[in-house]
Amino acid sequence: MKYRIFFIALLIPLTVYSQKKPAKQTMVKVQKTSLSREQEMQLGKEAAAQVEREMDVVKSQEVETWLNQIGQQLAKTPQANAYPYYFKLINEDSINAFALPGGPMFVHTGLIKAADNEGEVAGVLAHEMSHVALRHGAAQMSKQQTWGSIFGAIGALGGALGNGGQCTLWCQAVQMGAGLGGNSMLMKFSRGYERDSDLNGARMMAAAGYNPIELGNFFQKLEAKQGTAGQPKGLEAWFSSHPSPGNRVTYVSEDIQFYPKASYPTSTGNFARVKQTVASLAPPKLKPAALVQQAQGGTPRSDLPQGFKDYRARGFAIVYPASWQAGQPQGSGSLYVIPQGGAKQSQNNGVELLTGAMIDYYVPQSGAATPDAANLDKTTNEFLQSLAKGDSSLKADKPARATVGGKAALRTKLTTKTSNQTDQVVYLYTVPREAGLWYLVLAAAPTQISEFDPVFNQMAQSVTFPEGQN
Repeated sequence: MKYRIFFIALLIPLTVYSQKKPAKQTMVKVQKTSLSREQEMQLGKEAAAQVEREMDVVKSQEVETWLNQIGQQLAKTPQANAYPYYFKLINEDSINAFALPGGPMFVHTGLIKAADNEGEVAGVLAHEMSHVALRHGAAQMSKQQTWGSIFGAIGALGGALGNGGQCTLWCQAVQMGAGLGGNSMLMKFSRGYERDSDLNGARMMAAAGYNPIELGNFFQKLEAKQGTAGQPKGLEAWFSSHPSPGNRVTYVSEDIQFYPKASYPTSTGNFARVKQTVASLAPPKLKPAALVQQAQGGTPRSDLPQGFKDYRARGFAIVYPASWQAGQPQGSGSLYVIPQGGAKQSQNNGVELLTGAMIDYYVPQSGAATPDAANLDKTTNEFLQSLAKGDSSLKADKPARATVGGKAALRTKLTTKTSNQTDQVVYLYTVPREAGLWYLVLAAAPTQISEFDPVFNQMAQSVTFPEGQN
């Protein structure tokens, strides 16, 4: 019986939670930060581009319109602090949502599935938007390090690039521990910041015409599911980045007593249909930009050749000389594994490989994945043709059969010239994978090829792919 009473208590008017009105309303303040609003928006723009490279964003006009109807209603309120918010859905069954500095916001499909009504979704959006409006992420980054004090690095490669370059805001943020993971300073906040975002979010909801108590209800409903058989996917990670600052329903209810008396009629009326659409989505697609990133956790390989290190990505593993560096340059989804000076920034702000390795996926023009060897010759030829269009000096030998990571592969020897008109020899390995055509590029000058051949062979032979992935 007491469980039923508790359930009803989450839904009934706020006066039940506090018999006595607090003396004054809790103050919520916008945090001070050394970042300008323009820098915040630029940082959010760069981070959002990275999200879309790594995660499966749902291309549904119905769902995106619905999310933006809710979000823009909230964005009009004074509590939103006039940032240019926009909202997208990510095809991921874990419970999560996050807003990036400056306004981009992403909601996981798992959160929509866990919500019982539109007000709960609006509550999560209002809470996450409040982290932006109150400048929580920017404030945490300001405490970490003053902007503009990091020099000479592009992305994760540092000084391995031949001519350093200006590290963008997102590049600096990643170096300072921002990133897109649950432990990022842009995603994980203190209990004090969580409480402020709850209160600001509730006020935002009320101003937009949504029942503010739904914000507290949803968080408390999720808390009640922790440790139960019905615990949704990703719930522990959710609460790791959203630590509970106390009984959200109680302090939100106390705060509501200071609001002007009003009804809360706002609703698009489309929640049930959108939830049905979300439930029918196909499983998320693997994104190449995520598969080349270094995997977290797992057991490192113990049989490495002497003088080599292991790079374990989400989609493969490869060894490389311990004196080399591995990473993704800013603005590039490709993985570069290079010696000092093995790459340089190109004129269009890209990165040109001079000596060493580059790994990525080529997605065929049809957009279809290549999960078996049947399309290997055709897709490799299409890839070579695309390379030749941008490189008039490129010449390719006939591809030869090979095996990489226990999979059928092709090995193609290429010759070309660098942008400085220096001759270059390239070995291209291609392997069909579910996310596209996985490829390994190994490059060196002709005068150095005999020196690098043993290293290149060791690297190609060391490749492994995770079990269970095509």
